[in-house]
Amino acid sequence: MKVFRGLPEEIRKMDCAIAIGNFDGVHRGHQALLEEVVRAAGERGLLPCVVTFEPHPKEVLAGKSDFLPRVNNLRDKVLDIAACGIQRVFFLNFNERLAHMTPRQFAEEIIVEGLHARWVTVGEDFHFGYKGTGTVNDLKALGKELGFEVWVTPTLFHGSSRISSTRLRQALANNDMWEINQLLGHHYHITGRVVHGQEIGRQLGFPTINMNCIPVDRHGEPAVRGVYAVFVQGLAPYPLGGVATITCRPTLTEGQPKKYLLETHIFDYHTDCYGKIVRVEFLEKLRDDKKFNSLDELKAAINADAQKARGIVGMAQSDNDLMP
Repeated sequence: MKVFRGLPEEIRKMDCAIAIGNFDGVHRGHQALLEEVVRAAGERGLLPCVVTFEPHPKEVLAGKSDFLPRVNNLRDKVLDIAACGIQRVFFLNFNERLAHMTPRQFAEEIIVEGLHARWVTVGEDFHFGYKGTGTVNDLKALGKELGFEVWVTPTLFHGSSRISSTRLRQALANNDMWEINQLLGHHYHITGRVVHGQEIGRQLGFPTINMNCIPVDRHGEPAVRGVYAVFVQGLAPYPLGGVATITCRPTLTEGQPKKYLLETHIFDYHTDCYGKIVRVEFLEKLRDDKKFNSLDELKAAINADAQKARGIVGMAQSDNDLMP
């Protein structure tokens, strides 16, 4: 799969089937829509593509006091889209010009001229153009006029409520891991590169791998935080168990600007992995992040967290037959 910022000239020579949306979280509703693109592209000899926006339109259009916690970082967003079979992802810069396009301008400049799209799918609640004035019916009418098919992918429900990014964010805020798994079809995860840290964990007897790829809102606050039992993918042929913290290190950085890190202690793992890309999958929340009065208190808490996480990881490995 290839990823583009904007609409490069070479793609305009290729007929596309496209899905348009924000795709934050790439939940099961998104997955159903993306699978429709792949199916339609295969039937019509088209290239399956996604058009999405960065920054998120709500971050640009919302008031100063509003915020939108990101579910995915960009790497996870792309990887989860690719897992559905999409071959091209186009990130459009959601700026003032794009925000002020009429529905017709968007259809002509982006869908037809920019992507040479022959088939388009969107969700039932899709709106486009200036202030969201364009509806799915407007898109269908423009498609008939400009030469592209439009398929509206039906909304997917879990229980009595629709699956949506809003519902997913609420589940993350509530630490409802069962609900999160149902909405995503898999564990919530964060993928990124292992970077050098201050090695405080090593000094405390719990060495960690450090990642600074936390998805945050425009105020720098993450959608999830605290201490979790986790699986770590990418360092062995099987998932490795561990305990992870999404933290701004309140015990060690009092008075300093907040900067959240994902710090993961992997059980019984002692290999240098700096620079490697790993995925941390969240199984169960153990507690909130908190400030301790001393490093001894912090060490005791980490030890208790690790013991509890080992039990949770062991049960998950047994349930999923993930043991090496």
